[in-house]
Amino acid sequence: MKIFKDAKLTLEQTALIPSYIDGSLDFYGTPAYEKLYEYFTAETGEMPYGIAKARDGDPDFWILETIEGLTNGGR
Repeated sequence: MKIFKDAKLTLEQTALIPSYIDGSLDFYGTPAYEKLYEYFTAETGEMPYGIAKARDGDPDFWILETIEGLTNGGR
């Protein structure tokens, strides 16, 4: 998926994304989380500010929900 390339995830990090989405591995604090957080906040600005600051939601859940939505018919 283009988003993983744009966020500079390695093949190994990309391969773990389904395990993060289904909850079998913790996503928060991983290198993939850090890269995707940076991508969605600094590079694209897609993540709402309140979520990025964890005031209105959890950034890790937002990232995974966004990616899951994209894999089910998005970008």
